[in-house]
Amino acid sequence: MNLVITRETLLKPLQDMISIADKKHTMPILTNIFCKVEGQKLQLKASDLETEILADATIEKKSNDGEVTVPARKLIEIIKNLPQTSEIQISQESENKVMVKANKSRFILSSLDPNSFPKMESDLGSNCFSISQSSLLKSIRKVQFAMAHNDVRYFLNGTLWEIEGNIFRTVATDGHRMAMTELTIDSSTVKNLQIIVPRKAIIELQKFISNTDDMVTIHVGSNHFMVQLPNYTFTSKLIDGRYPDYNRVIPQENHKRLVANLIDFKQALIRTAILSNEKYRGVRLNLDKGILHLAANNPEQEEAMDEIQVDYHEEAMEMGFNVSYLLDVMGAIETEEVDLFFSTANMSLLIKEHELDDSSYVIMPIRL
Repeated sequence: MNLVITRETLLKPLQDMISIADKKHTMPILTNIFCKVEGQKLQLKASDLETEILADATIEKKSNDGEVTVPARKLIEIIKNLPQTSEIQISQESENKVMVKANKSRFILSSLDPNSFPKMESDLGSNCFSISQSSLLKSIRKVQFAMAHNDVRYFLNGTLWEIEGNIFRTVATDGHRMAMTELTIDSSTVKNLQIIVPRKAIIELQKFISNTDDMVTIHVGSNHFMVQLPNYTFTSKLIDGRYPDYNRVIPQENHKRLVANLIDFKQALIRTAILSNEKYRGVRLNLDKGILHLAANNPEQEEAMDEIQVDYHEEAMEMGFNVSYLLDVMGAIETEEVDLFFSTANMSLLIKEHELDDSSYVIMPIRL
């Protein structure tokens, strides 16, 4: 194989893929990037056996077809430290050596047999749907913060993707809070679908999705799912499990509503959180007509108190919540005002974007 390519053409896909390949794998081949040249097309592949990323790039200069594997971290460090206008040549010197040349620089890297590079199983079937990149990115970012991390309830360590008719819904929960958002999609060969996308896949997938109206196609199999983007193909295993019934978590009796300016509420939470208990991160919300009082304290007997004007006309109430959970929700809200729905001090809090119903956030109270 002999490849001639510009630095910028090669650098971006390598940066997007490096986190998959740059791990201390038990299989040395997985620390390599698989490179395949065929005509005017370069295909790069990284895998960790659970996630696979394919990136396509166009080759402008004449190259010779072939396949090699190159150490991922060493290659990207070389490329990053070359001048921006560099033209890079990658060629196979022997069965286990690859040469990288640019300008006056020359590097000989070890290489492993490309035939030993693992291939992701393909069980995708015919289930697929299409969605714009901006919609998918929004759906992920609005709920991802509520995913569990290393929970023994393994099915919580990811995000539920659900299709009901033409509604695409994403849900995440860690047992203490829940986030849900939904939107309408036009193109789908399935009318009812539930899959649990692993946390790692959710985090990695965002690197390839842009905030544009370009469409992506998502194929779903029994154990894997695949996202096809213009220059990338992203495949990942699914979590095998039954996701809890999120509808049972959404409070139905929270009829008391407080409307607050999003920025005012968020800034008050940030200020109050400074003196909250570092372990429990508790903040007290005292609701009164027209005013929301916020308070926090810590074991050093320090206290923080703040208040903002709100639209609230119900009876006075006091309740406690994890301030980090509240701030995560405020970071996902996109409207100028936010609606908080209460029932009693011992019941979960329901949060929505002002006068919108496409997203719901639920936070369980804590005792302070």
